[in-house]
Parts: sequence; C-alpha cells; structure tokens
Amino acid sequence: MSIISYYNEEEKGKALEDLTWNVKQIQDDLLKEILTLNSGTEYLQNFLHGSSAKEIFKKKLPVVTYKDVKPFFDRVANGESSDIISALPLTNFFM
Repeated sequence: MSIISYYNEEEKGKALEDLTWNVKQIQDDLLKEILTLNSGTEYLQNFLHGSSAKEIFKKKLPVVTYKDVKPFFDRVANGESSDIISALPLTNFFM
C-alpha cells in the first residue's frame, strides 16, 4: 500500500504535492534516519565505524549487488541475530 492511499480523495492532491515539493530534503531525512538507526550493525560498522554521517556513507559505502550482501542475509536466515544487517528484527525473507 502506498503512502498516498492513506489520504482521502480531497487530501490526495495536497499530500502528493507535499511529498514531491522537497524530494531532496525528504530523501536526506530518510537516509539520516536509516543511518542513525542502523550505524551499529555489523555490515555498516565495516564501512562507517559507528558514524551515521551521510557524507561518510556516500564516500565509504560501495555500490553493491545482492551477491555482495547475500552472505549477511544467509547468516541471519541460518539463525544469527538480524542485527548483523538491521537494527530492527527481521522476521521474514521472501524470494
């Protein structure tokens, strides 16, 4: 379900305008929230060393494919704590 579906018909136009007016700021805020929450995970610790700074993230984290992160997901799927890759518990994996 998309975020816009939570609004009634009258509010949808305004909500869509609000969500798209300042996209860069919304993306920056979301990235900061994700980094703050997950900076202590094993995966991000390897690159960020506990920092949640967006600039360090952009400089240090490589672009990866699923193949690159699959070993981390495999470890969680095999019973290790999900804090390897996520500060929030992972409860399901989908193919």
